[in-house]
Amino acid sequence: MYEAFFGLREPAFALTPDPRFLWLSDTHQEGLAALVYGISRRKGFLLLTGEVGTGKTTLLRAALDQLSPDTDVALVLNTGNLTAIDLLKLIAAEFRIEGNFESKADYVIALNKVLLDRLRAGRNTVLIIDEAQNLSPETLEEVRLLSNLETDTEKLMQIVLVGQPELLHMLAQPSLRQLRQRIAVEHHMESLAPGDVGDYLAHRLHVAGGRYEDIFAPGAESVFYSFSAGCPRLLSLLADRVLLAAYSQEVRPIPVSTVEQKAKSMNASRGASLRDQLSRVEG
Repeated sequence: MYEAFFGLREPAFALTPDPRFLWLSDTHQEGLAALVYGISRRKGFLLLTGEVGTGKTTLLRAALDQLSPDTDVALVLNTGNLTAIDLLKLIAAEFRIEGNFESKADYVIALNKVLLDRLRAGRNTVLIIDEAQNLSPETLEEVRLLSNLETDTEKLMQIVLVGQPELLHMLAQPSLRQLRQRIAVEHHMESLAPGDVGDYLAHRLHVAGGRYEDIFAPGAESVFYSFSAGCPRLLSLLADRVLLAAYSQEVRPIPVSTVEQKAKSMNASRGASLRDQLSRVEG
């Protein structure tokens, strides 16, 4: 709606996990390297955690883009209230494994055969379980057992657990210590530092075809940080609302006062519920 007014080819702050818009702060750079290394070197278990809105899904998409073409990826998204057998059914569906399975063992036997066939064909297989903090300890233990699928020299499947900090607390439980010990590569996403905010906004605007200096007046970064506490998704949400407000007023570059007014308005109207609502759109 406002793109042409600000000289943009496309929306710069959409809440979608488009890897093109990923700005590599130190924490994102380290996380990207960890994911690519762990998957490509067949390390088995990987763990990626971070608060809501820190960019875990976008980082994951960027890592997958860097993997070799001989990598097969299966993604499990709907993790709420999954039993162990539910999880195995979803994994089988992702890997297009068909058959009359009556037990967990049937699913595991079929999966093992498929993974061996892929290994012989020179392919690497990755299973990504998003929102893994929603899994029960019993279902997480089933995931650990899947890591037993291996040859004498290689893991048949790389398993990436992605979740919020609650997942770390779950993995600290004594009952899950065997799973915790098997995690070969892990990274926790941190929020952006105050000095990162301007670079984050400028990168997204650049990808969309604009220039930060032409759109925002100097000094807006501190307001963005105060509102978001460095959460990338909150930064994008505020920036989108500010651009819309400035477009309606036909103002550019956007003064700091407009950013302050919109931040205050959003805080007043939504209060603490803002982050709660964003948590339902994890990425």
